[in-house]
Amino acid sequence: MNQEVIRDFLNVPGIVGIALLSGQSQPVFYSHDPAFSQAHPELLSQGILQVVETIPSEYETLEFRFSQNQIVLHRLSKDLIILVIKDDSRIDEKFGAAFQRLRSWIEGNQAIAIEQFQSLPAAPSPTLKEFIEAFNQLSQFTTNYLGVAVIVNYLKSSRPSVEWMEQFQVNRSGQIALIGELSGLEKAVSVQEQELFRQWVAQFIRRCSQAVRDYATFVEQSDLTHTQKALLLP
Repeated sequence: MNQEVIRDFLNVPGIVGIALLSGQSQPVFYSHDPAFSQAHPELLSQGILQVVETIPSEYETLEFRFSQNQIVLHRLSKDLIILVIKDDSRIDEKFGAAFQRLRSWIEGNQAIAIEQFQSLPAAPSPTLKEFIEAFNQLSQFTTNYLGVAVIVNYLKSSRPSVEWMEQFQVNRSGQIALIGELSGLEKAVSVQEQELFRQWVAQFIRRCSQAVRDYATFVEQSDLTHTQKALLLP
């Protein structure tokens, strides 16, 4: 029952993750979004905590942006804070009731809540399919500014020259595909492999930015999902 309260809240559309900050224990950050969990979680949590430390104690609720994440601080008491990491574009009417249920449970069971947060299983690593779909969405978005032939050229020329990347081909429509068995798409991507993908994306964005002014800003403001941006962008 205890972890069900947390899971029910995390399953609300638009909720990326949650953090519980208590003066009596180490901060606990949790997300079932692979992109959030894998994208430098220590640096992200450390940076968020630095922002929280600057917020005056009289603020019971405060919303701010950090990196690609929208954060809402809810101060339950002097020594207990909930941080909700969310994607506003997908938040719906379920959020209010789900949050009140979570808040009531934490306030009534602080020690148990911290223990349950700490024992939640880690989110699974993102798969090749998720990375490829996100990059293809970025490629499709780029057709608003550049021709397909140019995009194909930029994708090919920006790909890191390492053996692992040779399993990906760029077709004539500017889409990336995995060479080999389709079952390989479900393979989890290691932290090192994720970094190679982000290097590819970063170099692609640099090439596009040479042709399209403010292209990087357009990408950040695009309709790629929060998860896709977290997978691809630094």
